[in-house]
Amino acid sequence: MRRSRVTALAGIGLAAIALTGCGSTGSDTAGMAEPMNFGSMDSGPMASESTSSDQRTSDQYLTRNSNISLQGSDVAEMTDTVLTITTEFGGVVSQQDIRNESDQSYSSLTVRVPDAELEAYLDRLASVGEVTFLSTSTLDVTTTVIDLDSRIETLNASIATLTTLQAEATTVADLVAVESELTARTAERDSLVAQREFLQDQVDLSTVYISISTDPGATTDSPDFVQGLLDGWNALINTFAAAITFAGFLVPFIVALIAVVVVIALVRAVLKRVRQQR
Repeated sequence: MRRSRVTALAGIGLAAIALTGCGSTGSDTAGMAEPMNFGSMDSGPMASESTSSDQRTSDQYLTRNSNISLQGSDVAEMTDTVLTITTEFGGVVSQQDIRNESDQSYSSLTVRVPDAELEAYLDRLASVGEVTFLSTSTLDVTTTVIDLDSRIETLNASIATLTTLQAEATTVADLVAVESELTARTAERDSLVAQREFLQDQVDLSTVYISISTDPGATTDSPDFVQGLLDGWNALINTFAAAITFAGFLVPFIVALIAVVVVIALVRAVLKRVRQQR
């Protein structure tokens, strides 16, 4: 009798899972598949889920991203200052790039700072150089977070029910069927947990994209007598080098010209002697 009851319980549980899975075909605003409703298997966890979801509706989950562009006379120094400020605010640098093009220097950084410190952090950055651009975008992910929490709790309830059925299974067929469903629900739950943790990280830490460039109006050159002397000396050396090079270029032509003159002189001397002998 116990074996028949366990078998029947497992069959009913798996049938309920299959039916609820077929009925869940919708999708939420985040583009994730609708989880299966396991309320028919265990009404207790579903009741606690409803209560906790209602409590979470009073919370708001926001992700914020900012873009700021700075200009100054020394890009390298400004970049070092930004890195120091980021460390003071407990932030982390996820990307950094510095490049030089002709007389212009550029630097770009991607920084993540605690969301509660975002405004103060941007104010500090404004003191590093001239702010030429600043924008902050906010995205409300409250609905997505609540939906993920609900899905995770529902799957936890399903996993608990399947674990009970697994312990009570008396045939190999029942055990295999329950384990297959349990594996699928656990994988789905773990995926949703990872998404939930990623969203929480985006909420806790704001991303700031920082661009630093040289101020076109800034004059960094100052009078330098020593540099001028060196430049003049180098110009003189280059002039002598060019003259020597040109002289070397003319030598073969001069030698050839001398040879031609000598040959002509010899020919004329021979002809003159011949005429005299006649």
